[in-house]
Amino acid sequence: MSLALPWHRGRLPERSGGIAQPRAEALIPVAQFVYYIFLMLIFIGQQPFSSRNQEQLVAMAANNDGSDPFKQAFFIGFALVLTLLELVRRYQPQYRFTYWPLLLMLAWFLISCSWGVDPFVSFKRVMQQVIVIYITFLSLALLGPQRLYHTLVAALVTSLLICWVSLPLTPNAVHPPTESDKALIGAWRGFFFHKNIAGAVMALTFVVTAHAYFTSRKWVFALFSVMAFVFVVGTKSKTSLALCFAILAVSSVYRLLSQSVAKRAVLLLLVGLGMLLFLALYIAFQPMIERWFADPTAFTGRVSIWKVAIDYLGDHPWLGAGFGGFWQVGDLSPAHDYLNQKFQLLTAHSHNGYLEILVTTGPVGLVLLLVSFVVLPAWWFLTGTTKANATLMASAFAIWSFVLYQNLLETSFFDKDRQVWVIFLSSLAIAHASFKAVERPRWRRQPTRAVAPGVPA
Repeated sequence: MSLALPWHRGRLPERSGGIAQPRAEALIPVAQFVYYIFLMLIFIGQQPFSSRNQEQLVAMAANNDGSDPFKQAFFIGFALVLTLLELVRRYQPQYRFTYWPLLLMLAWFLISCSWGVDPFVSFKRVMQQVIVIYITFLSLALLGPQRLYHTLVAALVTSLLICWVSLPLTPNAVHPPTESDKALIGAWRGFFFHKNIAGAVMALTFVVTAHAYFTSRKWVFALFSVMAFVFVVGTKSKTSLALCFAILAVSSVYRLLSQSVAKRAVLLLLVGLGMLLFLALYIAFQPMIERWFADPTAFTGRVSIWKVAIDYLGDHPWLGAGFGGFWQVGDLSPAHDYLNQKFQLLTAHSHNGYLEILVTTGPVGLVLLLVSFVVLPAWWFLTGTTKANATLMASAFAIWSFVLYQNLLETSFFDKDRQVWVIFLSSLAIAHASFKAVERPRWRRQPTRAVAPGVPA
């Protein structure tokens, strides 16, 4: 065949609709219910409304090595149930996993366990992440992005209602006077362990229900959105409160630009210019900012926590401490050699998701994180949004943006089975499946017609 064949623009072949038999279709709501229960148990945790005193916090820090038998049985049980549903399924899969960068990142995390101070603890923490990711993407294969989205919204709204009902019913829905950190006293937390977790989950509920209202125009979603925002205010979570309207505004503009790749590109460029503006302000006010960051109490102690990780990186710049192997690995924890404040003995993470991955898995882990969670999703959101999937992609975009910014002051990337991390995984799965479902033109070869001698082509 000639290599000089002309190219023309065609479209990918139509995907099969996968019409299911009635008996097979009955498995879909079963899978949806199982995933809903999984999300609710993740959100509520093992000890909702638990009291919190200094002794309990110390005990929790000492036992936080991934050996909880209930939690292990919980994850394995849900993975087995969903696997069974997958094996007996008789309908077309809603999604086929092709997001290999995420698996590559998990493989690197497993390799990093080998040089951790306690490889078995690191291994258990990696395997917990493997199971959570497996459950999320297997649920996506069973349900598809639309049903996964509806299940996530249902779980968030249920959590919102439980939190509001709990306020007048139990004093433990508010941080108690026994808190070692006096700034927490009186902040709303609902059934969550900490007000910052409650603030982040309710902020995500705020933007997701707002987008649900934009689509359906049902007043109940507007009510849920207002309730979520008020609860964020009650948590006194400054990061979540600051991001609420900013993320809603950006994702709403993104939604309006769903029909224009060029305009969405401009929006992403504006976000990038915002980061450059931030850098320019830093250069202009560098002396003042450096004095501010030199204060170890700045950002409620986060600066002193960052210094622990940065000092360790100065001595170990290439490989890190191994996944999950820096904080709370018992007396062997590498962080202990760099602590500068007593309260850091109870610190579970670096309060910066990017710094946490860097200090535990080195530059390779950080690059894989940026590619998997920043660069590739940005491409999905740039090219994969249509009028048909605008609600899904705008909601996923809002969650994605929120979590990227939140990780500048908190750690939610690969943070065990934390609520924000599981919500982020769901949004990532929804965005990737929606992106893959969009048909795109492609170049393909088209044989030329045979031309009779003497006849012009």
